[in-house]
Amino acid sequence: MGITEDCAKNFPNDPTIAHGVALLRRVPPKHFYFDDNLGRWRPSSAAFEDDEDGDPMSVYRQDLIEAEGGPIRRIMVGHEGYALASLTAGQVRSKDQTVHPDPLPEESSHTLGPKSFVFWKDRL
Repeated sequence: MGITEDCAKNFPNDPTIAHGVALLRRVPPKHFYFDDNLGRWRPSSAAFEDDEDGDPMSVYRQDLIEAEGGPIRRIMVGHEGYALASLTAGQVRSKDQTVHPDPLPEESSHTLGPKSFVFWKDRL
């Protein structure tokens, strides 16, 4: 089974999440490097891959945070020095990936966005 099929089977896409919804990803400092070609710092693709143990990448739905009246910074608590990246659900789906809700007791906006290097390579 390929990445796309495995993703769709284990983490089915939720079509009720609009394409324009921003998905926020915390990026740790260790995943930044200076890109000489661009002349700026940028995240490496490793910041956007599934965990080595196969756990999918966590993202947070900005629309849910805002609907609850919460500040975006709540997903950064305990992650000093991290950056925040954003993609839309539509961008994720355009690469045959899924957007799968996974609310946690401590964070209702938690969502899974299983990804592979192939997806992120042309985004960074």
